[in-house]
Amino acid sequence: FCNMSFTPNDIEKIRLLFEDGLKRAKGVDRVEKIKIRAKIRREISSISSLKNPTTDMVLGRWKYKLSEVFSLFPQQFGNDLKNHLQKILKKK
Repeated sequence: FCNMSFTPNDIEKIRLLFEDGLKRAKGVDRVEKIKIRAKIRREISSISSLKNPTTDMVLGRWKYKLSEVFSLFPQQFGNDLKNHLQKILKKK
């Protein structure tokens, strides 16, 4: 059981996954996307301080804090994000 958290590279990969989801979101104007990106950046950067994060811990936090963002994304996004987090945390 290690005390590792997310690397800057991990954070960037997660940000790009959210960015891809935002590109696929329908009916969101440019200004709204800017606001959403800011929320996403804040939440992603906050996980870097978590000690011993788990996939469920991170996803649960984001689904609560970013619920309006998740509602804009395709259903598959949540599954893709979960798989990506599991890969990152498995190598820790």
